[in-house]
Amino acid sequence: MPSPLIQALDAAIAASLQTRREKLVRTIRNQRLRTGVGFSLCGCMVLGALAAFFVAHDIEASAVIAMMTCVLAGFTYVAGKAGRKKAVDSLREMN
Repeated sequence: MPSPLIQALDAAIAASLQTRREKLVRTIRNQRLRTGVGFSLCGCMVLGALAAFFVAHDIEASAVIAMMTCVLAGFTYVAGKAGRKKAVDSLREMN
């Protein structure tokens, strides 16, 4: 029969693992949310590029904004994918 100290230690370890698991699940959910916000902001930049092209008739400004949008969308995708992969790998490693 295990001693009360060992039982308390096992309970503390189990609680710690459960808390860490919940934190990683929240991290994955938040990463999806942040990625969605990043892509929404890319959509706003696309609208800005279209406004610069059609309303202001400024081709150079619309091209610069479009290039910035492409770079932002690329970084958003890569960062979202990497962050989610890291959290999922940590979650799998815990199991």
